[in-house]
Amino acid sequence: MQIMILGASRAGVALMKRLIEKGHTCVLVDPKAQEVENTLNLGILTVNGVIIDREVLKEADMGSMDIVCAMSDSENQNLMASQMARDFFQVKNVITRVFGAEDYHLFDDKGFLSISSTVLTSDAFLHAIEEHVEREEFVGQVVTNMFGNNIVFTLLELPDQFIGARIREIEDTEGRHIFGIVRHESLVTSLPTMKLEKGDKLVLAEKKV
Repeated sequence: MQIMILGASRAGVALMKRLIEKGHTCVLVDPKAQEVENTLNLGILTVNGVIIDREVLKEADMGSMDIVCAMSDSENQNLMASQMARDFFQVKNVITRVFGAEDYHLFDDKGFLSISSTVLTSDAFLHAIEEHVEREEFVGQVVTNMFGNNIVFTLLELPDQFIGARIREIEDTEGRHIFGIVRHESLVTSLPTMKLEKGDKLVLAEKKV
């Protein structure tokens, strides 16, 4: 299939690599599209330009694409470009990267599939954390009573692939919360914007029923 990627974000580049491995033809539209190709040598077609510029999209032959994936780091541009793909170029299959964790499905009724990076990242983190716990690879665990409730605190090693993520991207919605981070042998209270670093350990808190 011919698949257009709008935006050379990390997610966009990672997706292109996977698609190329599966034998698909990729077209990248980005202000630095050719620079990306020169650096990574992926064998993709490139068009330099802003992803919401109609003339740029026309030059990239958007109308001939089987699928268009809006993958930039700007949610607004992704939504605008997706609407252009549908309305101006009659692309039937449009997939849009959004960042909201609660209401991102509201965009589905506009004719394209919305995928939330935040939700998927959170799911991936939780899956990995649960696997670690199931294999008993956590560093330690303690149960304490707070205001009549038993709270389980679990200390987990941070896998290397999660370095650089922010706390708000991995917060659990099923009763467990990131209480803090052990960094350089000190406990740091977790904040939503805090980035995880190599060597960090997560302190998860969960109410025990």
